[in-house]
Amino acid sequence: MRTAGSAILIIVALLLASVAGPAVWLQRNVVEQNGFVALAGPLGSNKEFQDGLSTMVATQTTASLDLPPQLKELAAAIVNSTARSLYTDPGYPQAWTETLARSHALSFAAAGNKEIQGDLQLDIAPLVAMVAARVSEDVGVTLPTPKDVVVSLEQPQVARLLPLATTLGGWSVWLAVIAVGLLVLGVFVARRRSLALIFVGVGLALVALLWFLASGMVETVLANLAVGPAAASQMGAQLAVLAQDSWQGGITATFIVAAVVAAVGGTSLIVARRRTT
Repeated sequence: MRTAGSAILIIVALLLASVAGPAVWLQRNVVEQNGFVALAGPLGSNKEFQDGLSTMVATQTTASLDLPPQLKELAAAIVNSTARSLYTDPGYPQAWTETLARSHALSFAAAGNKEIQGDLQLDIAPLVAMVAARVSEDVGVTLPTPKDVVVSLEQPQVARLLPLATTLGGWSVWLAVIAVGLLVLGVFVARRRSLALIFVGVGLALVALLWFLASGMVETVLANLAVGPAAASQMGAQLAVLAQDSWQGGITATFIVAAVVAAVGGTSLIVARRRTT
């Protein structure tokens, strides 16, 4: 009875752990704004994404200009050229960080409002302000800088996943605590704890392997979900790569823990057998 009870506790714990790991990652890197900014930060230096972002910034900056048609065409050419060199500006990293923070707040606010159809939104006002400031210096005329420049990324399928990510992330700590508690209890009630430890180690290794295989599918899944503007598709694809890289640390750590637990169990089993002989 003790053996069966221990096995059931450990299996349930491993199932919870398989969900708790991704849930913790979601909470820290997607739901929490600082984590998302850190995760998506390197995207700002990706050349392919920069091309699409430059076009978006130039279009929105030009649209905000209140100029006669003949001057607006000339200004558009200057704005476009300036937007292309935006990434060499010393203030760009800070503007990109602020863009990500604003965009995260907008997207998750929409996801939590059941009265509207949520979407992923990018508030590029900090980048538009940078371009407007540089163009103003070049032409000697102060250009207006809108407080908010919100661009819809047209990703309703991805946006529909945000409430689920929020809910799962909110339960992440409890899932992890319960999983650890059940693992400890499962080993404690086992008739042969050394074998139970080996079982836990093998189980954790299988969980880590499952995460590894799933992480390889993230890029494909997000790439298929990310439709619409080129910048949005690029953002989805590149974020998938960053997410996959970020998750590798957790996978590696779990493999190490699994190996240590199994080794402790194996050592205990050998010592116990030597004592009985």
